[in-house]
Amino acid sequence: MIKKSAVLILLIGSTLTSCIEHEIIPAPEPTVTLKSGFQGIIGGAYIQLTENVNGYYSAPSIAKQTSVGVTDAQYLSTMISQSESSYMQVGIGSLSWSDPTGTSIPALTSFNQFFHQDAPATSAPSYSNNALAGFQVVYRDDYGDEWKSDEVNSSVQDVDFVYESISQESDDSGDYSTFTCNFSTEVFHTYSVVDITVSPQTTPPTMTDSTASLFITDAQYKGYFKR
Repeated sequence: MIKKSAVLILLIGSTLTSCIEHEIIPAPEPTVTLKSGFQGIIGGAYIQLTENVNGYYSAPSIAKQTSVGVTDAQYLSTMISQSESSYMQVGIGSLSWSDPTGTSIPALTSFNQFFHQDAPATSAPSYSNNALAGFQVVYRDDYGDEWKSDEVNSSVQDVDFVYESISQESDDSGDYSTFTCNFSTEVFHTYSVVDITVSPQTTPPTMTDSTASLFITDAQYKGYFKR
């Protein structure tokens, strides 16, 4: 009788064990830590744009031109705020790939190679208007005026991407190239002013362009580009 009870207990235990579903714990999803910020001297004044302060955050974007099935892309990273007027933007380009429809993005390998530590885009970039063939700086001041570096007229054109800062990372939100760059340059803004050489003056007044410049020095931008 004891033997039968023991056998019965074993059978019940075996049945209960087989009914228990083992919990499968999925592997953790990769997450990318994205940090951003700017600091530097602009027109003699120290300016700092800090992530999560006064609404500032980093906004990556892309400017593209497509012709004859080939797309050229300029990658932009902007420290911007929804509540503040001023922002700082750096851009670099161009990455080219076959794109018959004008709607695709480059392969991840191409994106990573373009921003690799030893790639020309990051190891020895030259200044280029609209970042079409190199590096560009755009600063918008508190009055909403945009100041841009100029590949010909900027008397200072220094830029250095910190080698150890460049990293290609991916998660569910996208593929990124993080970086820190140090730069100094002269930037320009063109105003429309009354042409005082016109006499008598017309109504409305005759306007002419007047270009002003200021220097950005000891600047550091930390951000990321997105594929």
